[in-house]
Amino acid sequence: MDRLINYLFWIILIFLFVLEGKLSDHLMILSGLGLSLIVVYLAFFLNWITLDATKSAIVLGTITFGFGGVWPALALIFFFLSSSLVTRNKRPDGIANGSVPLRPDDPYHISRRDSYQVWANGFWVALFCLAWFLFEFEYILLGVYGAIAAATADTWATELGSRKAGRTRLITTFKKVEPGTDGGISFTGTLASAIGSIAIASLLLIQPDPYDLNIAIVVAAAGFAGSVADSFLGAIFQTRNVQLFKSDSMVERDAMLKNCFVNWLATGTGGFITLLTIKIMTL
Repeated sequence: MDRLINYLFWIILIFLFVLEGKLSDHLMILSGLGLSLIVVYLAFFLNWITLDATKSAIVLGTITFGFGGVWPALALIFFFLSSSLVTRNKRPDGIANGSVPLRPDDPYHISRRDSYQVWANGFWVALFCLAWFLFEFEYILLGVYGAIAAATADTWATELGSRKAGRTRLITTFKKVEPGTDGGISFTGTLASAIGSIAIASLLLIQPDPYDLNIAIVVAAAGFAGSVADSFLGAIFQTRNVQLFKSDSMVERDAMLKNCFVNWLATGTGGFITLLTIKIMTL
């Protein structure tokens, strides 16, 4: 599936580059490709992502910078760097080699991000950037920030909120659960989620041509809502033991793929809430 997404976005990227792009667009896309190669392979050598993730991350980075612009790319880089740092520092007793599971019941949820996780968090970012390039509606570009804000909020909530034992409750029933349980929420995690979303939204206020404060508030709220949606959907999948893939070869990876599917829905939620809210505000 991740390879199909890579091929699809590469085809769209090349099509737009050849048939729709102007000289300035060509320069931005090629600059995005060069920057992505540097950042992605540096991340690979730092053991932050897997080898298969490099292909997806290069496609995502090229599209974000080439079609979305500098500031969406900076937001994506901020998400990636901050998420990688909080993930690798989550367990002081040993994920330095990038192979120790973040959750004992999910051996595929490791400190290095794979291709599925890249697209779980970046699919809507790429799609909104391409749509912005084609239609140039401002609310579509803001949807990019909403999706990144949701991804940042969710990752910070998960990694920082489950560092130590505390009052963690399942979002659907409010029963006490172990920290790190899918759908579990805590004060620390909720606070981290809000701060992560606000951090992305704040980028709208420091640009050379800054957005209004109310726009940043919408993005921050949408990102936080995406994180809440992730917890709620995670609780449903976890408590009902939903199995997405029936193939014997995929059963062992089902937990990781369910997590990626939930992340995909959550980032889409953040992006579409932003897009629709801004659209309504400008009517």
